[in-house]
Amino acid sequence: MNLSNKVSLVTGGNRGIGKFISLSLAEEGSSVAVHYNQDKEGAESVVKEIRERGGKAEVFQADVSQRESVEKMVKNCSQSLGQIDVLVNNARQLVKGREFMDLEWNKDYQPHIDVMLKGTFNCCQVVLPSMIERKNGRIINMLSTVIAESRPRTNSYGSIKSALFFFSKNLATEMGPNGITVNMVSPGLIATERQILHSSGYQEDYIKETPMGRLGIPSDITGTINFLASDNSSFVTGANIPVSGGKTIF
Repeated sequence: MNLSNKVSLVTGGNRGIGKFISLSLAEEGSSVAVHYNQDKEGAESVVKEIRERGGKAEVFQADVSQRESVEKMVKNCSQSLGQIDVLVNNARQLVKGREFMDLEWNKDYQPHIDVMLKGTFNCCQVVLPSMIERKNGRIINMLSTVIAESRPRTNSYGSIKSALFFFSKNLATEMGPNGITVNMVSPGLIATERQILHSSGYQEDYIKETPMGRLGIPSDITGTINFLASDNSSFVTGANIPVSGGKTIF
């Protein structure tokens, strides 16, 4: 995929899947704004790796749950790299799943709402005016196969990802006339340096239930992201692509 002359903003681009998305977009020629909230060292490490490979990237900090913080980040990004062409909403708040009767709204739901739902809302609203003016743009929202599974202890996480599913479909319909696509990627279990919060027994069962017989690897996700970010996907919008080896089929 040729992403030369494009600028991509990856929220939560400092670690986990976001790190590999940032690296891959840069490999395809995009300038990459690597966002972080607290882990500046991780973001700087990603940018360093991109630059060592000959790519262009900068680090940008923001609390995506705060509108003013997002506005500042996007302004700084536009001044440093140029107007944003591709927005990947990947930031998340890591909260370990618990059984429903053990859940507390402020500890289990609100962090997901603030980062994943409100954060996506803020980033989209701040980035979209420039995309609308140029009649071109790509928004990619990271969901999860959890929304189509009966997986225990995922009530809070799955509820917010389900809300993002409707959010994204609705936004795709509204933005289509402006030449802007809005798509979703739903990863299954992906092995990265970030801890998978499931027991080894759970992972073994997951692999047994997956037609392709393995966990996902970062390149499974990044290839899909690169396609949706490119001009090759110009007539694809409102789609949710599960990257799960067939474990989940929508």
